[in-house]
Amino acid sequence: MDVPVKEMNALAVLYGGALHEYAFQPLAGGKNAFICALQRAGAFRGLTKIVLLVRDDFDEKLLPSFVDRIALVRSESWNTKKLLDTIVREGEAFDLIYFAWADCPLLDVELAGALEARHRRYAAEYTYQDGLPGGLAPELLVPATAVFLQKLNAGAENPVERDALFSVLQKDINSFDIETELSSVDLRSHRLNLAADSKRNLLLIERCFALPWAGYQSAQALVLQRPELLRTLPAFFPIMVTNSCPQKCAHCPHGPEGGGGAKNFMPLERFKIIVGKIAAWTDDAVIDLSLWGELAMHPQKIELIKAVLEYESLSLVIETCGVGWSEDDVKALSQLDTSALSWIVSLDTNDPAEYARIHGKGFVEAVNFVHTLQHLVQEPRSEEGGGGIKKTKVYVQALRCKGKEDDIEKFYRYWKEQDVHVIVQKYDYFCTALPDLRAGDISPVLRQPCWHIMRDMPILIDGTVVSCREAIVQTDAAEREAWTLGNIFNETPDSIWTKGAWRYKKQCEGEYGSFCDKCDEYYTYNF
Repeated sequence: MDVPVKEMNALAVLYGGALHEYAFQPLAGGKNAFICALQRAGAFRGLTKIVLLVRDDFDEKLLPSFVDRIALVRSESWNTKKLLDTIVREGEAFDLIYFAWADCPLLDVELAGALEARHRRYAAEYTYQDGLPGGLAPELLVPATAVFLQKLNAGAENPVERDALFSVLQKDINSFDIETELSSVDLRSHRLNLAADSKRNLLLIERCFALPWAGYQSAQALVLQRPELLRTLPAFFPIMVTNSCPQKCAHCPHGPEGGGGAKNFMPLERFKIIVGKIAAWTDDAVIDLSLWGELAMHPQKIELIKAVLEYESLSLVIETCGVGWSEDDVKALSQLDTSALSWIVSLDTNDPAEYARIHGKGFVEAVNFVHTLQHLVQEPRSEEGGGGIKKTKVYVQALRCKGKEDDIEKFYRYWKEQDVHVIVQKYDYFCTALPDLRAGDISPVLRQPCWHIMRDMPILIDGTVVSCREAIVQTDAAEREAWTLGNIFNETPDSIWTKGAWRYKKQCEGEYGSFCDKCDEYYTYNF
């Protein structure tokens, strides 16, 4: 005799505590991402209630017509403690809790149903989807798991990130019965997030809505059959603000002329024009200083840094050799208070003799600069000003070259003991412009379209925009010209970016050309 299956009494908790304006922009059909997310979540199996977590200033007029099924929980701000406390409190009377973000318009009801069936079949405590882009599936947990997560979090008030639940669960992952619905095609390497939280992601969502969308299988078809649509907006802007450098590095394609020739600098006002255009166009880009040349040599370097940090939507990465920063510079840096600034200091070795062979002079100054940055980061900034670059990340970097593994290991161990983040970077031979000193070939078995042509927009000192920084080292003038997309001072960023779409489309079709065929940087990823 068959035993009837008890109907699940489920709650959906949708996090809307950090909704971007893009979540309320109309998509195809007139609905916005927020409304679509609520409607799709409302169709989850066994659902009897939706709890929407919002900020105090949330306007209830933005809610859809089925508002009677939605309970609002407001807070001035949200963190992991408040999130878990709320899930525990709201979910205690339910058999199952769905958790998703309220800016994901492509939440898949069929996929959620498959997760729910797996969750029940195996009496899981936590169930999630793996292998598909973010924003397609909710996470599932039972109320007892929410209580356990609350205890594991131990009252930590961390920002609510997309992986907030799983990051807490990982602290004691073996204590949970976890089930996973695996995608038949693993798309994680494409780093896609179908959430309306940025202009870039909104554009991708709009392209999805323009396709014949048939659930999560369409995401697989998008990546496998229409990969050119994934090139939305650039995320990384390496900008050359000077050609001057105090060192002549062996691993730089311009090494022999490193400190020679006429010194040129991008004027501050022209740099501000570039940054303003980028901020208005992409709204969440990472600016990198400097593409070739050493930022420390620029007479207005502090003003350049401030020009980027004025935009809350932008992040700044400074790549430096650590040589040329004065005490006045350090004092000015100590006034900065931002989480949007990261430093990468290229050292390559802790051996002064080896350093001299690679970089020339400056070993002691460079190492001391790392410790200076570390001190500024660790010392809290006082109310009177000064005392620390709050939350700034500091990294030391070393190239992994053939025959230098022992040196790299010593380098890594030393700086980890100093509590400094370490980047071990693969060697770049710039499409054979430099000797091939790679410690090993770690490129994928199957060639893929270039991440850099997809996501980077290098800008030279005169405003010239190129498809790829590797192409700058080409000696053939005609070839260099072929890689030039335009000039950001004379054209809009969007029109320049569009000119590079054909090259990425060719790579999606398996055509790379003689220059790219020699490159193994295509699989490396910046931001």
